[in-house]
Amino acid sequence: MTKVDFAINKKVEILVDERYYNTNIQDLTEEYIAISVPLSAGQYVPLSRGDIIDVIYYEDENLYKFKSSVIGRKIENIPILLISKPLEIEKIQRRKYVRISLINTAKYKNLKNQPKISPKAIDESEYLKASIVDLSGGGMKVRVSEEIVKNDFILVNLTVNNEEIHIVGQAKRIQKDDEGRFVCGLSFEFLDNLTRERIIKYIFQLMREQMKKI
Repeated sequence: MTKVDFAINKKVEILVDERYYNTNIQDLTEEYIAISVPLSAGQYVPLSRGDIIDVIYYEDENLYKFKSSVIGRKIENIPILLISKPLEIEKIQRRKYVRISLINTAKYKNLKNQPKISPKAIDESEYLKASIVDLSGGGMKVRVSEEIVKNDFILVNLTVNNEEIHIVGQAKRIQKDDEGRFVCGLSFEFLDNLTRERIIKYIFQLMREQMKKI
């Protein structure tokens, strides 16, 4: 089994009725993990002894997923939920590299060898349409009709939760598909940590939505 060093105050998410809730570890013993009872709209999420829950544990750049069961409750300064320690743990990729397949569209502009051009200096008519094939915190794969050369810098306008963000990626891998379009693997460049975190959170949001459908 994957070994995990659980730690107090680390973030966890639990799945209840097809919805994930944020909480954190309050205490640890040989028998259980104590977490704060999550809130929803100001109310404590109802959980009873014996309930089976899916848990995602955040450890620095790694994520771990496991099943657990509610074995009790207690009240200290806040209501505490006692959950069983996992028998099996699944390690998820480093957060930056978790990749999700998509069927989505975006706008892009080939900046060639001028990656520092400001998006404000680009007229809307200069953008072309791209299909997003997959997305991670470190890059994306897009399908375009215009030929792109390896190492070209591509400005992509990506919509994340109804907000448009501008990302510059450098073309690292290029293939031609059966329809003559170019499938390009882009590595994000000049991406600040805040924007990267927004993308990663968006990816995990999409992953949760996909897991609900399984």
